[in-house]
Amino acid sequence: MTKAHHDVIVIGGGITGLTCAFQLKASGVDVIVLEAQSSLGGNVQSQSSGGFLYEYGPHTFPASADVIFSLADQVGVADQLMQTSQAGRSRFISRGKRVHKVPTSLWSLVTSGLISWRAKLALITEPLRRSKSSPNDTVHTFFSRRIGEEAATVLAGAFVSGVYAGDARQLSARSAFPLLWNFEQRAGSLFLGAYRHFRKLKRERVASNRPARSGLFSFKGGLGRLTAALASALKGQLLSNRRVDLLERSSAGWLVSSGDTGYSAKQIVLAIPPDCAAKLLVDVLPSTSEGLGAIPMAPIALVHLGYHNHQPALPDGFGLLVAPHEATHSLGILFPSRLFSDRAPENGELISAFVGGVGNPGAVELPDSVLAARVKSDLLDLFGISSDPEIIDVIRYKSAIPQLTDGHDLRIDAIQKGLADAPGLHLAGNYLKGVGLKDAVNSGLLASKACMEFVG
Repeated sequence: MTKAHHDVIVIGGGITGLTCAFQLKASGVDVIVLEAQSSLGGNVQSQSSGGFLYEYGPHTFPASADVIFSLADQVGVADQLMQTSQAGRSRFISRGKRVHKVPTSLWSLVTSGLISWRAKLALITEPLRRSKSSPNDTVHTFFSRRIGEEAATVLAGAFVSGVYAGDARQLSARSAFPLLWNFEQRAGSLFLGAYRHFRKLKRERVASNRPARSGLFSFKGGLGRLTAALASALKGQLLSNRRVDLLERSSAGWLVSSGDTGYSAKQIVLAIPPDCAAKLLVDVLPSTSEGLGAIPMAPIALVHLGYHNHQPALPDGFGLLVAPHEATHSLGILFPSRLFSDRAPENGELISAFVGGVGNPGAVELPDSVLAARVKSDLLDLFGISSDPEIIDVIRYKSAIPQLTDGHDLRIDAIQKGLADAPGLHLAGNYLKGVGLKDAVNSGLLASKACMEFVG
């Protein structure tokens, strides 16, 4: 077996691994990235077909994601940033087979038919409740206490289904919504905590002369523009089609085997999903492997439908989430061509739906034609769209979104402590401290910092 030695080996060429490797290379570290797939970027890739531009996973990132704006500047794509159109400020929730606009003001809440008057009153009087959260609160328990049972079920439930593809009654409030959980801890109220938080952010932004941003962002050419730029900057340090078969300790620190090729390094970064990391560590760190394997992953199928004709029945907005217990196949439906001008041909329409999740794990195994038919059925029921799309593309992930269930923070603490028995081994990924794109990027930054600080 041939061997090549490096300072750091990053296993996983998704956004987290690429960010980590890019920072290490910029600091003069001899680093390589081993990626099992033929393409790089993981679920942060963009694809063009027939004049349509669609994403492999996330579609946008928030204005608060300073780490992504900084990274974009470092790799030279900051000039390609795009903000969503004004329509992107509108969001919708399906309840009772009716499409409701999500209220964004007191008046729109009063006039909305999304929740009952009793639920509206419970939501408005949230600041008057002074109860404190428990570390064992589920998302549903937490929001039921703060904003009432109905609003928690409809609003928080729809958000959890669309973002986590999970169940609000299973996810940990402290892990899945740490910012909101801390609002209650520190201010005794979500609304008051949010008010104080954003005032503080504004003061910090003004003091540091950072630009004021709002809304959601992507890049010309899609989010894949960022991972492509990272890959280009790492040219020569990236090896695709390199599935790692074995990870073991060696005299140099660590030995990685991929087929008939071996790689040795002082440090290893596992920037891969927790179930994949668990398999590599089963003999190296059995207890850590067990902890990683205990993190549930939601399967997702992302169904893209491209229409050459404008669909006037589709409302202007970011997309639609589905309240729990609705007779709808889709967890959420996005309207990318209403957000960015380059997502569909002129007068065309791109609609992207997420299907599956913890409540319907078998959906990811269904044929493309069946998944497309189910999404089309949802579009007909919800919006009255009956025309057939010209483009159908389905992307499947059997292990897509980590489920931060009860005790997740304790599991992660135990996993991190277990790494003390394996000097030079680091973990990175969106299962550690949040599932968003900015969390994935930040995890890569933290892993690169840990590598730079390692002494061994």
